[in-house]
Amino acid sequence: MILAKAPLRVSFFGGGSDIPAHFAQWGGATISTAIDKYVYVSVMHTPHDHIKVSYSKQELVTHVNDIQNEIVRNALKFFGIKSNIEITSFADIPTIGNGLGGSSAFTCALIKALSAYLGYEYVNPYLIAKTACHIEIDLCGWKIGMQDQFASAFGGMNYIEYVNELDNSRVDVKRLDSNTIENYMVLIPTNIEHHAAKILDKINFEAKTFVIRQLADMAKMQSTQRVNINEYGGLLNAAWILKKQMTEGISSREIDSMYDRCQSAEAFGSKLLGAGGGGYMLAITDQKNLIRQEFSDRTCLDVGISHEGARVVYRD
Repeated sequence: MILAKAPLRVSFFGGGSDIPAHFAQWGGATISTAIDKYVYVSVMHTPHDHIKVSYSKQELVTHVNDIQNEIVRNALKFFGIKSNIEITSFADIPTIGNGLGGSSAFTCALIKALSAYLGYEYVNPYLIAKTACHIEIDLCGWKIGMQDQFASAFGGMNYIEYVNELDNSRVDVKRLDSNTIENYMVLIPTNIEHHAAKILDKINFEAKTFVIRQLADMAKMQSTQRVNINEYGGLLNAAWILKKQMTEGISSREIDSMYDRCQSAEAFGSKLLGAGGGGYMLAITDQKNLIRQEFSDRTCLDVGISHEGARVVYRD
């Protein structure tokens, strides 16, 4: 039995510029950090001629094409695994629609577990991230970006640049000093599930090029500077204002009210995480007690930084 885990992530700047259709023409850049909340995947050989998959649902099939979970189905086909396997997934916090990159963390943990299961012991973070992108974007056909996969595979706080040269794309990852920001992050649940693909499908990326490039420029600007909490807070507010211009449904009256309440509780800055519509709101603050008092009706999460990405944590 192999058990692997991969961290969820918090995105600060540049979201949207990691969409292949955008950076193929304009390039892109994001700053995000892996956090100390994880998705776990266990993989185990079974003598039974079936494939069993347990996550929020449970599936038991005899043919890989009958698996409903798109990630699992395409990952098994990618690795050439046809039967005699049981896969189980669980997480530190609910990951469906939370805006923390849960799907990509699941994919990265699954790739790491399946690689170890097949005896590929030294799969590096870059290969895990690229394989996760291939499974989610190419094989599943999801119109999503590449930030989440790299954030989860590498761990730590990173400046990630998306480059397209002569129709040959590459992703460069630069580790940033995260010590300053680690003690100032708090996540506030909206208690609204969102589905990133549904929001992203509504965005006309060509029409919103100027907005996306401004978000990427924030990431580029901060990539060469030490983290300053006040400055990050102000830029986070600006990023949220820009993000809301992408399409209807990213925000709502309730989410706008949450943002205003964060400002009233003396947060340096805040923004909704993920594609929008729900999930968690990030607040950067040195007054976490005020945030908790303001949102006493829900469970606010302290999060630290996970300095390691997807990895195997147990084998038997």
